[in-house]
Amino acid sequence: MHVDAPLALVAGSYASPDGAVQDLEAVWGARHDGGFHHTAIAVVVRGADGRLQVGRNNSTAKHLEWGGALLGGALFVIAPAAGAELLATVGLSGAGAIVGHVRQYADPSALAATTRVLASDAAGLVVVLVNYPGEAITPLLAHAGQRSCVHMVWGDLEEELAQDFSRPQSQVPVAS
Repeated sequence: MHVDAPLALVAGSYASPDGAVQDLEAVWGARHDGGFHHTAIAVVVRGADGRLQVGRNNSTAKHLEWGGALLGGALFVIAPAAGAELLATVGLSGAGAIVGHVRQYADPSALAATTRVLASDAAGLVVVLVNYPGEAITPLLAHAGQRSCVHMVWGDLEEELAQDFSRPQSQVPVAS
């Protein structure tokens, strides 16, 4: 992947999970249009304890060693409980690299805005796009009350993932 390839984290807030699911289907269907490289997507729902929990999710990268970490790692940065829940089910392979990459390349103000969007309602939708601009997907979140997009570049993520895989899993950092 080219170092300047876009990497985007897009989120929307919803009064109910139904709107988030409708937008998930719109985004998932659109992945065939244009130059998507990978798409990872999840509906998150606020539980009785107030924390966001992962509901429906999917990823075109799930066959890759780091595929689960693409969504889980990004989600861990903006909604830690939901991200940790997802990583517990998909595994930690690549999670440290993804978390570190998001923290290094994303604008902190944009990450904070995205966290606020997810915290503002009963449900949310989180989309991670590889090699596709977030602005192309944001209009597909038609049912969202609020939207946010975090722009990054692919950068040296492949090298970061390789370093992550060379460490024993007990040494993989996922939080700092």
